[in-house]
Amino acid sequence: MNPTPPARLARVGGRSGRRPRIGVAWPRDAYLAALRQAGADPLELRPGRDSVPEAIASSDGLLLTGGVDVDPAAYGEQARHPSVALDTTRDEYELALARAALNADLPLLAICRGAQVLNVAAGGTLIQDIPSHLPTPLAHACPSPKAALVHDVTVAAGSCLSVLLADRLAGGRPLPVNSRHHQSVKEPAPGFIVSATAPDGVIEAIEKPAARFCVGVQWHPEDFWRTGEFSPLFERLVDAARRARRA
Repeated sequence: MNPTPPARLARVGGRSGRRPRIGVAWPRDAYLAALRQAGADPLELRPGRDSVPEAIASSDGLLLTGGVDVDPAAYGEQARHPSVALDTTRDEYELALARAALNADLPLLAICRGAQVLNVAAGGTLIQDIPSHLPTPLAHACPSPKAALVHDVTVAAGSCLSVLLADRLAGGRPLPVNSRHHQSVKEPAPGFIVSATAPDGVIEAIEKPAARFCVGVQWHPEDFWRTGEFSPLFERLVDAARRARRA
């Protein structure tokens, strides 16, 4: 472990480096590898060490990662499904990070739980448990193997996602994805659009057209960092962060 916290290094070093810094909390190795491969320097963020204002000021972009469920109380639901597992410290920190990033128009990519955090932070709601809310034979919670393609999604024409993944969508093909979630976006937040859905209607991606770059996907593109199927998502985040830093 680096004895000097990454966020502290960023504040000392300033913003003159050529590689954009992407803030990321609760990262796994695959997230860090995908960011580095796309040309970024990941900036690992921790609550209690890196305040939200410092984290945003030190970052050129933000990646919200997968993990446990979002507390239903954060989107106005007091009743909690028995399957919901919480980390209140993480909720508080990441919701604040997401709101600050949105306010600053910081380029943002959100993955799985991250997409849910993004939607809630912006004023949207979630389905607490897909099997209870929408009985469906479609597999959404397939934890292994991590890169297994388990179902298709349909990507909305003209969306940012459709442009980034145009090569894989050529000829109107659906997009096969991996999947390991039991929650999803219910009502998209104001200013967001749905840019991908599963065959059973579950929302698989959202984005904010008015932002520099703000996309949330329900699957896990980081698991393909070695093979590159979803590398355009990380490359676009890094490019947007580079442009934002120059601006």
